[in-house]
Amino acid sequence: MSEKNTFLSVKDLEVIYTSGKKTVKAVNGVSFNLEKGRTLGLVGETGAGKTTIAKSILRILPDPPAKLVGGKIYLEGKEINSLSEDEMRTIRGGKIAMIFQDPMTALNPLMTVGDQIVEVLLLHNKYSTQEAKNEAVKMLEMVGIPGERYIEYPHQFSGGMKQRVVIAMALTCNPVLLLADEPTTALDVTIQAQVLELINELKQKYSTSMILITHDLGVIAQTCDDVAVIYAGKIVEMGSKADIFLHPTHPYTQGLFASLPSMTDHADRLTPIPGMPPDPTRLPEGCAFHPRCKYATEKCKSGSVPAMELTPGHFCCCYNNTAKEVS
Repeated sequence: MSEKNTFLSVKDLEVIYTSGKKTVKAVNGVSFNLEKGRTLGLVGETGAGKTTIAKSILRILPDPPAKLVGGKIYLEGKEINSLSEDEMRTIRGGKIAMIFQDPMTALNPLMTVGDQIVEVLLLHNKYSTQEAKNEAVKMLEMVGIPGERYIEYPHQFSGGMKQRVVIAMALTCNPVLLLADEPTTALDVTIQAQVLELINELKQKYSTSMILITHDLGVIAQTCDDVAVIYAGKIVEMGSKADIFLHPTHPYTQGLFASLPSMTDHADRLTPIPGMPPDPTRLPEGCAFHPRCKYATEKCKSGSVPAMELTPGHFCCCYNNTAKEVS
């Protein structure tokens, strides 16, 4: 995980949730670097910790029940964990913006969509109210929404249009980092393609770096440069998109690809990953995937599995390969 050209650096991130007497280990020692202008895809099953990682970067986890118990996050070389809440407010929306999974809950139903964009502009820029309104109209038109719909409320828009409004809000202050949390999950296939194309175009226009959270490998293929596969709150495999798609190495990554339908394979049934994800309050010792893994040995059942470098930039936390251990 090279430090060269590092724009965002997450080191040994650990997050827990407390519920009564139970402790949920949501993120367990996650580390990665993101270069300027590149897109990193976080992929994994529901509950793997993907959204928690993104919210930790933006520092919007509810405390309690969430608590960051370890790790550091650096943006452009500056540690943001230790910043005051006032300092973080200037970063949220200004330098880091987030597209939330459900646009209906991300938008205020009592405010027009235009006023919600104006609110962001006035908070982070020295605009007059009229200048902010003019800029909000431009942002709506940039994402394909007629400017005259500025005065309409969220319930007057379709799901795809609401998602476009959320994207306009996220990009209105030209953030350097965009966190997209499953931005197309609730959309039909046609609208999903349009939204992904829009995100790609705007990302290139503003040279924005992005972390895309999804469980859809097709979305990863269309959008991302690099991929991190998350399981039980830990990155089990990471590399370029070509590394992950052409040479999946971790049994979990292989299982994700095996469970996808193929246009050329005429198999009668897909090959699902056996078993269920582990209970995050009682994670297995050793590799968390070993209860579901057909390659598991006694070595996998104790201790932390180190990251192995298969090829330059392609890392895997699994003993079932001939990789060299990374120091």
